[in-house]
Amino acid sequence: MISTDFAPNETWDDAWQSVKMMFKPWLWKQGPSLKQVDWQIHQLFANNHATWFLAGRSALYSLLKTLNLPPGSKILVQGYTCEAVVLPIIVLKLKPVYVDIEKESYSMSITDLNKKLSDDCKVIIIQHTYGLVPKFREQIIKQAIGKKLIIIEDLAHGWDKDRIKNLEFRIQNYFCLLSFGRSKSLSSVFGSAILTNNKPIANALNHYSKKLQYPRKLFIFKCLLYKPISYFIKLTYDIYIGESIHYLTRKLNLLIPEITPQEKLGKYNIVFNKQYPNALAYLLLLQLNKLDHTTTTRQKIVNYYSGVFKKNAQKEKWHNKALIRYPLLVDNRNQVLNKATMEHVYFGQWYNQPIAPKQLDLNKVEYKIGSCPIAEEVCSKIINLPNNISLKTARKITRILNDVASIN
Repeated sequence: MISTDFAPNETWDDAWQSVKMMFKPWLWKQGPSLKQVDWQIHQLFANNHATWFLAGRSALYSLLKTLNLPPGSKILVQGYTCEAVVLPIIVLKLKPVYVDIEKESYSMSITDLNKKLSDDCKVIIIQHTYGLVPKFREQIIKQAIGKKLIIIEDLAHGWDKDRIKNLEFRIQNYFCLLSFGRSKSLSSVFGSAILTNNKPIANALNHYSKKLQYPRKLFIFKCLLYKPISYFIKLTYDIYIGESIHYLTRKLNLLIPEITPQEKLGKYNIVFNKQYPNALAYLLLLQLNKLDHTTTTRQKIVNYYSGVFKKNAQKEKWHNKALIRYPLLVDNRNQVLNKATMEHVYFGQWYNQPIAPKQLDLNKVEYKIGSCPIAEEVCSKIINLPNNISLKTARKITRILNDVASIN
């Protein structure tokens, strides 16, 4: 099984270490791993304060709540994102303002931002889509400073390792959002952190997070179960054993879904408003320790894809970028997906509607069709190729695409 979405980070050692942690329940909630991972993140990002949460949406919810914004305050967010970014805004009675994207880094367009920026806007969320630095990042930050906006740099998809030392922690109202969900560049199944040098807000965030409960032990057990189960499913999917196990795990509710049914209905789920437990920090430590290796693998595969897909206008600008997944626009997406599925290859579709997932009613998140036309066009053509794979696997993928894809 080759999949962009399903367990892209899991390896044998992740699975085995997760199994070992299952037999240490006294370390599930509290232990030394969180301090160790906190230290590594400080070293990586050179910032002063990190506050940890169970999920990216709960981290964003907590930050927005701590900022104590007036009801109805406008939050600028790009119209090419997921529900995890938007639902915390809605539930806190704030108003999302959707800004269109550009096609080079699939991030916020400075032209559309200038059209939609108003005095009612209080916060801007700058998304590094697929781990790419936004094309207009410097101009957007300059605009935000001039308008006295609170800046949240969303690094949930990943980050450019050569640029993270240039993050704007010198700015008082500047925050970074990291996410360590199962489909992100580093995975502890669930997990997130808010980074800042704003000491008053950092203290308030820490105070707020300490009042949160830890997840229940059953929740943590299911997170630990995810790594060995998902690894075995991928390993045996093509001989139908994995497919059967995958069906049974869903039927028996053995694994926690990445997006809950409630969230697919456009409702924020408070189940994730929890502290980050030690067991998941332990899993993140394992991923951080092999970050250089994973980054090199992703860079190599991105460079290979870019060499094959000559029509991809961005291929030179993406050289040596460790993208979380490789975005490709195709005119015959359904045909491509069907062909790939027949060969047990499952491409991702981040994002196949302006606020994903596809099941989400856009009215629930106050998105009006036509407000971000470039994003909507991209959503109709986008596929994502896996990056954390071998060159042999990448060659199989490109063979399939060269046979059937009409690349835009």
